[in-house]
Amino acid sequence: MYNKGSCQCGSIAFEFEGSSFLTFCHCRICQKLHGSAFAPILHAESKTFKWLKGEEFLSYFNSSPQLKRAFCSKCGSNLPIVSHELNHIAVPASAMDTPVEQQPVAHFYTRSKASWFCIDDTLQYETIPKGGIGEVYEQVLSMSKM
Repeated sequence: MYNKGSCQCGSIAFEFEGSSFLTFCHCRICQKLHGSAFAPILHAESKTFKWLKGEEFLSYFNSSPQLKRAFCSKCGSNLPIVSHELNHIAVPASAMDTPVEQQPVAHFYTRSKASWFCIDDTLQYETIPKGGIGEVYEQVLSMSKM
């Protein structure tokens, strides 16, 4: 199954194939960049990810040494973080054109969550687990096989 997404103005489009899982990130960077209590992020393998159009409109922001965030230089929409080295993409759910039907499997950076937001639905991590997001993915896979 191909998953497709784009920016708000339609200048940039992307796709990736395969399954993904949804997490909510409560770090201060995501709160500020997404203008919300958290950022809903889809995680998937990067090997099938490709920009379909508009690469010339991509702008980047290094929010931390590990993360190079993409956004549209025309409309400002948050776009996928692609790491081919880690075979990982982090896609803002709001950028998806394909409906996102998953429920979140984890909340990250709960130590900085908005005080007015209550979490009562799934796994919670004060930061990122030592094994990274891949550790959570493995947990999710093992739980789904039960």
